[in-house]
Amino acid sequence: MIDTDEQKRLDALHSYNILETEPETEFDELTHLAASICNAPVAMINLVDEEYQWSKSLFGITNSIRKIRKERSICQYTIQHDTLLEIPNLSKDNRFKDVPYVKNKPHLKYYLGAPLKNPDGYNIGALCVLDYKERHLPEKQRDQLKILARQVMKNFELQKQNQQLAELNKQQVNLMKILSHDLRSPLSGIIGMSDLLEELISSDQEEAHEMVSLLNQSAKQVNQFIDDILNYTIIESKGFSLNVVPAYIHTVVENMKRLYMPSAKLKDIDLTFDVDIENEEVRIDVEKFEQIFGNLISNALKFTQKNGSVYCQVEIKKIDGVRTLVLKVKDTGVGMDCLLYTSPSPRDRTRSR
Repeated sequence: MIDTDEQKRLDALHSYNILETEPETEFDELTHLAASICNAPVAMINLVDEEYQWSKSLFGITNSIRKIRKERSICQYTIQHDTLLEIPNLSKDNRFKDVPYVKNKPHLKYYLGAPLKNPDGYNIGALCVLDYKERHLPEKQRDQLKILARQVMKNFELQKQNQQLAELNKQQVNLMKILSHDLRSPLSGIIGMSDLLEELISSDQEEAHEMVSLLNQSAKQVNQFIDDILNYTIIESKGFSLNVVPAYIHTVVENMKRLYMPSAKLKDIDLTFDVDIENEEVRIDVEKFEQIFGNLISNALKFTQKNGSVYCQVEIKKIDGVRTLVLKVKDTGVGMDCLLYTSPSPRDRTRSR
């Protein structure tokens, strides 16, 4: 059974998500610098978990010892103390004389290790230098190794903070997507109802007309505010990009019907949808496609008079030899005759390369 302090140390180690990761320049440069300062042929950044010692960075030695059993590790003793551990001759130390890399090739003899202490005081590993001959390092070089060990730990901390920020950004974006989706539905209803009321209220009811107009404008401002916040959040966190995933267009169209059919009925507008696509998956950014689709329908309903019609068509056709998803929204109102949105199919783009 692992004692409480050791468990806390292991928890601290695993919180950095660094074990078994690829080599990185900033750590390799530090091991190189440690070897140079200490005039040693070998330098390592080692992390010690419950069963293994694993090297984040190696300098001057083969990768075959990047991961070894903890019982064969020298750094397991370094992490037990807050000071440097120096062993002038490993072959004369009963703890290490039979360790393969001491007894056999490469016949390492000298070891100096500085513990890697995290801000909570737990030693998660060590920065060490090794040599093939017995020796002793002066105080100045020992102090410099301590400084480098602190720099290694700062790099681990920086990576951890970056990971946490990335996760927070991801959670923030997901939260904003959920909020925007949940808020848009009732807002669409409010906008549709207020549009209808504006038309139904007679011109001589000036005060009522002004209040409904204010309601309509406020709802649209909130809706735009939600879009702006969502777009800003996404761009700030990861830049503008398309999240292309497999989706069923029929499902998207059903969502549009559910959102906008009530507004159409209130204005006696014939809102129809024509989906000339088999019930197959297409690859699109569903959120952005729905946003474009919804904006087109909303504008069409707004500028179409009572008893008018709005016709929505989604189809896949060849445009310049490329399989393309085409969205059309036509209305009998005063707006544009036709608004067209097209999206080339990724599969066809792949074929054309």
